Amino acid sequence: MSFKKGYIINDKYEIKHLIDSFAFCETFSAKNLQDSKLVNISVYNASKISRDDLDNDGNLKEISYLKLGIPGLPTLIDYGEFSHELEKFRYISSKFISGESALDRIKRVGPLSDIEAVSIIEKVINIGNTLHNSNPPILLNGLSLDNIMFDLSSGSEKIMLRNLINLRNFESSFKFTHIDGVSPFLISSESFNNVFTPKSDQFNIGALLFHLIEGIPPWFVEKQTNLNNPDEVDVFLENRNNPLNFLNNQDDHLKNIITKSLDSDSDKRFDSLNSMLKYLNRETLLEKQNSKPVKEHKKTGNGFNDIGGMDSLKELLKTKVLDVLNKPEHFKKYGVTVPNGMLLYGPPGCGKTFISEKFCEEAGYNFFLIKPSDLSSIYVSGGEEKIGNLFTQAEQNSPTVICFDEVDAVMPKRTQGSHQSISSRVNEFLAQINKCSERGIFVIATTNKPDLIDEAILRTGRLEIQLYVGPPDFEARKSMFEIFLNKRHSEIGIDYDKLSQLTENLVSSDIDFIVNKAAHAAAVSDQRISTKIIEDVIKSFKPSVSKTTINSYSQAHKEFENEDTNNKIDKPRIGFKK
Repeated sequence: MSFKKGYIINDKYEIKHLIDSFAFCETFSAKNLQDSKLVNISVYNASKISRDDLDNDGNLKEISYLKLGIPGLPTLIDYGEFSHELEKFRYISSKFISGESALDRIKRVGPLSDIEAVSIIEKVINIGNTLHNSNPPILLNGLSLDNIMFDLSSGSEKIMLRNLINLRNFESSFKFTHIDGVSPFLISSESFNNVFTPKSDQFNIGALLFHLIEGIPPWFVEKQTNLNNPDEVDVFLENRNNPLNFLNNQDDHLKNIITKSLDSDSDKRFDSLNSMLKYLNRETLLEKQNSKPVKEHKKTGNGFNDIGGMDSLKELLKTKVLDVLNKPEHFKKYGVTVPNGMLLYGPPGCGKTFISEKFCEEAGYNFFLIKPSDLSSIYVSGGEEKIGNLFTQAEQNSPTVICFDEVDAVMPKRTQGSHQSISSRVNEFLAQINKCSERGIFVIATTNKPDLIDEAILRTGRLEIQLYVGPPDFEARKSMFEIFLNKRHSEIGIDYDKLSQLTENLVSSDIDFIVNKAAHAAAVSDQRISTKIIEDVIKSFKPSVSKTTINSYSQAHKEFENEDTNNKIDKPRIGFKK
């Protein structure tokens, strides 16, 4: 039925390009001869339109649905009839959609990431919810990825649905007359028996999500089923008793969502599209996810033994954090919740990242160290996607500590003039951290500039544990020299007390540097590292952080704690502040 470029419909529209072909419908880009603007025009072969496609006035039902003005559906411009080569046709023109379909995208780039796929499906669900809540309720009734468009006509990417010939009022009795125009892999088992409910749409959407992340529909086979042959249909449906074959290692939670939505028994699917959406947003977790065996926590490395001094800090970390992480059920009885994360802040060079690593060893967790450059991307939503993938990977390797180094550069304050990528990145981080403890993840963030961090990140349930890490005290400096000089070619009888006195106001990295420089000097002169050599290095050493800066950090620490105290939300807390 294809119309050639230049064909004019009713002196109104000039055909430009064929966009898509579906059953007895073809969609074109066309020029509106009245204003020269591009439009989308869908042309239907009238001889193949069933009575069920028409309303009581004899118009295509799709027209009445578009007249509702539901966001995500095309904006109706015009409709009518015309004849061509002794055949009658009907058309619907709508606002031009500039972009590609979801099917075209996965053909171009391959399967989409979990985050991108879920983002698309969430928008489709929102459209579906609006239709289901209409009076009377309307069913999507057999969408394919060809129906989902990435519309760029307004300058920003929006999800639009097109070619909606299969939309139907739920309360009406109808047959799926165009089943040959819809992939059988994407429609519910009951649809083959002409049973259509909101849960049929749920199956359809779950199948679309699978298609987006896997690149093929669920239970896909190369040989196409003859839908007019009942025996072949029975074999096709029987195949759905086999487990879904996930090839791209999606996280268990997403797999559970897809599996539940694709259950052959509609009663075992989600209660509604809105319920499905809550699970996708991780507002609710599936019980299956809690059935994973608890992994044993085994201490690795030397843990806190490698931290010189800081005994009070280590004791606090043990009693206030580690014990709760390792014995969650015990503390749960007392109403103490497992923390999602903590913030370590203070002057540079004081060992915040090192403490994070040793904390991880002490806990027996896997350790992910994330630098700001690890989350950078040339794409607007690239950082957001990387954060989502990071938490997914951490969950797959749980128990895991994710340490965000220099978090102020990654999660700065969102202001009115903030770039979209910053807001998206912060929002994604907040969404991920809210329930990360339930996924076997603990987040540590380090910063030299706590005042630059977005305030929402520091609220209860997120980085609610906030610990100031300042320069090491006398005992800590003494222990550092002992640890740094251990197993080096040094004299017996090093005066650690004297070295500690000489390095007041120096940070941990300074002491490490001093020992290394002293070791190099001793090696050049072929002698043991002595107190005298270290003293000489100290005398010529310029501190990396001035005393004035240290004092300013100390003052900022007090202000930061007071601000936090004034803004606290009443809730059982695990923290260091009183």
